[in-house]
Order: sequence, then C-alpha cells, then structure tokens
Amino acid sequence: MKLVLKEVGAVANIVADESVVTAGPEEVLVTIEAATVNPSDVKLAEGKYGYRPQELPFAIGTEGIGRVSGPADSEWLGKRVLIVPNYEQGTWAEVVAVKTANLIELPEAGDPLQLATVGVNPLTAYLALKQVDLRPGDWVGQNLGNSAVGRAVIQLARHAGLRTLSVVRSPEAAAGLESDVVLVDGPDLAERIRSELGDDQLRLVLDGTGDATTAALASAAEFGGTVVTYSSVTGQTPPVGLRDIIYRQLRIVGLWIINWTTSAPRAELESVYGDLVRLTVDGVLRTEVAATYPVAEYAKALEHAGRGGGKVLFRP
Repeated sequence: MKLVLKEVGAVANIVADESVVTAGPEEVLVTIEAATVNPSDVKLAEGKYGYRPQELPFAIGTEGIGRVSGPADSEWLGKRVLIVPNYEQGTWAEVVAVKTANLIELPEAGDPLQLATVGVNPLTAYLALKQVDLRPGDWVGQNLGNSAVGRAVIQLARHAGLRTLSVVRSPEAAAGLESDVVLVDGPDLAERIRSELGDDQLRLVLDGTGDATTAALASAAEFGGTVVTYSSVTGQTPPVGLRDIIYRQLRIVGLWIINWTTSAPRAELESVYGDLVRLTVDGVLRTEVAATYPVAEYAKALEHAGRGGGKVLFRP
C-alpha cells in the first residue's frame, strides 16, 4: 500500500493505492522502516505550499528511511537508506521505488524513528545556521522556537558552542525548551530581547512565522546581520523594518531545502546528511515523537499530526 493525493485542495483527497510497486531504470525498491508526517506534506495536499504536483495522482510523503529489498542484483540490496526529500517519490508507503541517486546509506545503529526525521527539519536548521560564519559564543535568535526546526536549531547551536534566544507564542510552548533564553511573544518583545542580550547582538535571525516577532528579533541584530526566512506559519511576508534594511544593512535570505536537495552535488549531500545522521545516532539531535501508525491507519495519523505535540510517523 502507498498513499497518493488524487487532487490538490484538501487532506481528504489523500487515498490508499494498492497497486504493485515495481522498480524502473536506475531505481530500487525500498521497504519503508519509518516515514514522517510533516506540516509541509499537509500544506502540499491543501495547495498551500511552494511545491505543486505536476501529475496526479501524486505519491505523497517527503521523508523516510527503509531497507533496499530489490531488485536481487542491485548493489544496494539489503542496505539501510535515507530517502532524500525532493518530491521525486512518496514515502508514505509500505514499499516505494526510488532512484539510487536519491538514497543515502545509513548505519545499522540508530533509532529508526529518529533517523526518519533527519531529512527535513534538522537539514533546515543546519542549512539556516550555515548562512553566516558563526563562531562559538555568537547569538542566534529565532521565532517558532518550540517547533521541530526550532528545537533542531537549539540542539545544533549548543553542540557548536553558540547561544540561542528563542521566541514562542505561549508559556506552555516555553516549558522545557533548552534555549539559552526563551521569551514569550508580547507587545514589549523587542525591549525584552535587548534586555536579555545586554551589550550583545544577534549574529543571525531565523524566521519561521512571518509575524511581528521577526521585526522584534531583527531590531536586535548586528549591523549587516542576516535574517533567514524558512517558512511562514502566518502566510505573511516577514515584516523586517525598513530602517533596519537600509540603515543597518540587514540581509534577508530565503531558504527552502528542496532547492538544496535538488541542486547540491552528490558529495555534499552525503557529507551533510552523514553529519546529521551521526549527530542523531549520538543523541545530539533528537525529535519528540508523539505516535506511530501503520500506513493503513493514515486518517488517524493525519488527524493526530494536526493536533501537534510531537512528530507522528508511519511504521510497518
């Protein structure tokens, strides 16, 4: 079984497909070990995302891991692999045909649920942090701090000796967040950010909301600092102040990992994902898992994912 989107516009248009999966030229069959339900998958189904399927029905599911189960003469046979998220295959399936160019070999060690989350959110955090030459002790500010990307930023930053200031929307979202500074959004946010930083400034600002918190963080960025926007949960353009852009020469950068996964050289793909996998196996990177479901129970899985509170994954 695999899940396909029969028509763009609603999650209800995701249906089960029982057709037999076969490997084409330069493809192998991967038996899925775990596949993540991401908010971007839901937005894609709803037609609210940056990628729109070229053909329907569309095999859905961005990231996942599994084991190569065929063809019998493939040099990949039996290997545990990560499927590169680039929309060339869907991972919400029991078995999927994948081009070998879209596979990254994985070690046998490691929790499959954690490894299955490496493809999107930790990669987004990693690439966002690489937009600036950061040094130990530098400050990184972000909104959406309690999201999966936000938590990965905190974990990677701590591992690199960086300091993080994270903005969240409620006291409940702040609970347990391991950022150096955690602030709840409010009318005096910009002042509270500057108070917490003292004489320091933010070297990098990461924006996932597109709301007024972006402007508040940007106001505390250093001259010539960088604001990276990787999503907008509000659907709005991040409101960075005109004075900050002109007089303090802040740099606004967009980041969408699909552009990277579809253009990065093979050696770079292997190097970056290799680093993220090692950090995951070592426990530096860790994602909160809420529940797992078999693919056949996809309606329950999608409903659960919509409630938040941790990642939902498909498992056999």
